[in-house]
Amino acid sequence: MKQLFLTSSADQVMADVVKKLLQPASSYKLAFINTAAEAETGDHWWVRADKDRLVELGFEVDEFSIAGMNQASIEERIEGKNGIFVCGGNTFYLLDQVIKTGFDEILRRKIDEGMLFIGSSAGSMIVGKKIDLVSTIDDKSKAPDLKSDGLGIVDLVILPHWGSMDFKEEYSEGFEEMYREDIEIVPLSNSQYVYVDGDRIELVQVQSVVKKL
Repeated sequence: MKQLFLTSSADQVMADVVKKLLQPASSYKLAFINTAAEAETGDHWWVRADKDRLVELGFEVDEFSIAGMNQASIEERIEGKNGIFVCGGNTFYLLDQVIKTGFDEILRRKIDEGMLFIGSSAGSMIVGKKIDLVSTIDDKSKAPDLKSDGLGIVDLVILPHWGSMDFKEEYSEGFEEMYREDIEIVPLSNSQYVYVDGDRIELVQVQSVVKKL
């Protein structure tokens, strides 16, 4: 049965996510995909925040990038894992690498087989129907050859970091693009996540949030 947790900022909601897992967190060996961050300059603090939180909660984490890999090498790297975590960064670059490496096919199969999937920001967006609903948030030039809007594993569009002052200007500039009714849009704050349990989809609000200092 499918079990996906689509978060905006995983480190802030993981304490609640673990309550819904089929096994204790310590039973999970996660492939932690950091590819999206490669396209971003500066300090990748959000990658560390997610990874540190996962380790703190008991997950075993194997961090790597799929860039430059092929299907066979990715399959080998995730052998023995029972969960996949995809972190945030540039969504266009991430989806481009997911498709170029064939990881999209692996991801679909593993999710259908019941492997746990957790996404954070861009990692959540790629499994939806569209990643370019608000094109002002990420730099599309990082993936000029990208031909896909999204993997469509879930029938909705995630808008991460909704309500965050860090993204207010970008959302304001791109509001006209996302003002539509032909697709299910989920504006996801940093204290919320989408829980996909088989065919059931639930928007979860976390009351107690880990604050960044």
